[in-house]
Amino acid sequence: MGPLTGAKPACTSIQLNSTVKNEPNDKDSSIMDRDDQMILTLLKAIDDSPDTTQKDLATQLGVAVGLVNSYLKRVIYKGYVKTKQLDRRRLKYLITPTGIKEKSRLTFEFLQYSYQYVMLVRRKVKHELLSLQKEGCKSVILIGSGEMAELSYIAIRELGMDLHGIVDAEYAGERCVDHDILDMDWLQSEGAADVLILLNSKASGAVSKTDLKIMAEEKGMKFFAIE
Repeated sequence: MGPLTGAKPACTSIQLNSTVKNEPNDKDSSIMDRDDQMILTLLKAIDDSPDTTQKDLATQLGVAVGLVNSYLKRVIYKGYVKTKQLDRRRLKYLITPTGIKEKSRLTFEFLQYSYQYVMLVRRKVKHELLSLQKEGCKSVILIGSGEMAELSYIAIRELGMDLHGIVDAEYAGERCVDHDILDMDWLQSEGAADVLILLNSKASGAVSKTDLKIMAEEKGMKFFAIE
């Protein structure tokens, strides 16, 4: 279904840590502490590969070697990790029983956060779409695939709306929620619906959020982003 004739475009951005009316549990969905995330990833990496180097860990965590060194000193001080000298310039990192317990605790905490995050995304999308549905919107295009698209699709189906297409420049040609993932050329030339939702800015390739808003307006689509 194409865009609604004469529909006034709506350009909004939803912050995942913002408060939505009638959503009392949002306060329980706070993001897992960054330090805990880093320590959990570090402990997992060391447990999986004791021969790993600080450079390897930095690459895996996506941070500078200096930051890895700082976290290593912290987990060693806390007794989560111990070192063994292999040669003059190389250490082997070994996770301790205390470290294994901490890894288990942080893993459980992460799973709790992940569940809360899933529910939060689903509620945010559904909350925004509900108001647009009342205005007569029925069809939706998603920019972004993967888990975010799957969660959004659930909300779309719950409202009885139609997923018209999924666009992701990086994964065009693959499948997501029984849809072929399309590229930006399709959206620019043919793609039109009542609502355009930006889930992942990387999915749009070189097209900016501002350009997407303009494109949505030109096609008569409402627009909002999940950030």
